[in-house]
Amino acid sequence: MNGTTTVRISKDVYNEVKSLAKLENHNMQRIIEQAVREYKKKKFFEDLNTSFAKLKANTNNWKDEIEERELWDATLTDRLEIK
Repeated sequence: MNGTTTVRISKDVYNEVKSLAKLENHNMQRIIEQAVREYKKKKFFEDLNTSFAKLKANTNNWKDEIEERELWDATLTDRLEIK
C-alpha cells in the first residue's frame, strides 16, 4: 500500500477539490490523484507535439523520418496474404 503525505495548497484550490469530490462522489485524494494523472498525460502529449514540430521543422531530419517510415511500411506485407 502506498503511503500518504501532506501537501500545502491554497484555500481556493482546497475548496475546488472538495467541491469536485462532492460532485463526483469521490474522496478528495482520488480527485487529486486523477488530476495528477491527467496532467501527466496532457504534459506527455504537449511534449510529444513539441518534439514532432521540431522534427518536422528540420528539413533533413524530416526527410530521414519519411524515408524510414517508407522502409517500415514496406515490411507490413512481408510474407502476408492480402485479403
